[in-house]
Amino acid sequence: MRGTGLVAALGLVAAAIGPGPVHVASVAVPVSVLIPGGTFDYRPAGEFRIGTRVLDAPTQQIAVPGLDIMQFQVSEANYAACMVDAGCPDVRTQGRADYAQTGVNHADGTAYAKWLSDQTGQNWRLPTDAEWVRAAGERAAADALDTDASDPDPSRRWLAAYQLETTLRGDADFIAHPQGFFGLNDLGLADMAGNVWEWTESCFQNGTLSADGQSISATAEHCDVRAVQGKHRAFVIDFIRNARSGGCSAGVPPDFLGFRLVRDPV
Repeated sequence: MRGTGLVAALGLVAAAIGPGPVHVASVAVPVSVLIPGGTFDYRPAGEFRIGTRVLDAPTQQIAVPGLDIMQFQVSEANYAACMVDAGCPDVRTQGRADYAQTGVNHADGTAYAKWLSDQTGQNWRLPTDAEWVRAAGERAAADALDTDASDPDPSRRWLAAYQLETTLRGDADFIAHPQGFFGLNDLGLADMAGNVWEWTESCFQNGTLSADGQSISATAEHCDVRAVQGKHRAFVIDFIRNARSGGCSAGVPPDFLGFRLVRDPV
């Protein structure tokens, strides 16, 4: 069953036209912000070890080309149009046109990107974790626990992780807000690091560090877990709704997960 509100209203149009997919007459090209290319400090996403000890990944200075990214997260109205056009999996909406569409999994975001690309003749996709960090600018969270690579006592890292989690939990905002509520960052993007986390294309990495912890010597990607970004970086399963095919990644996406897209040159 389709969601309520916006989708129900659009469904009336579908019923009036007749059976079969209802193609949206025109899809407005989303407002985007072009971020100049450059270098920035980035800490890779995943879990990194020296032997059995988990440590922060070393910060790397990486170069990125110009990045064209949506100014706002994909809204309920945007996603509802894709559902009515049979381009996206059915996801519950709340009838709030100018609120971010949440409760979506990685496949939903990918499906919307394909649909939008087909509708506009442009190339849209989910951002990588590094691209999201670049776009977040001053709002990108510092998630390092800053424990000493030479310290053999794992309890120090456990305590640092607990303190960080307690701080973040105390700062949580569970109320839905309209687009733009959290304002623009210095690069002109709305609601970066607000209370909706955003899917990225980046897979969780298990990495091995050099003996001094200053470089990554090997990594293995696990793409049933992705990096999502918001007030801090987190790692979540893909939340495949079909328990039979989803395996360990099966589940219902939580109501704080949304997305925005990057546009590549055609």
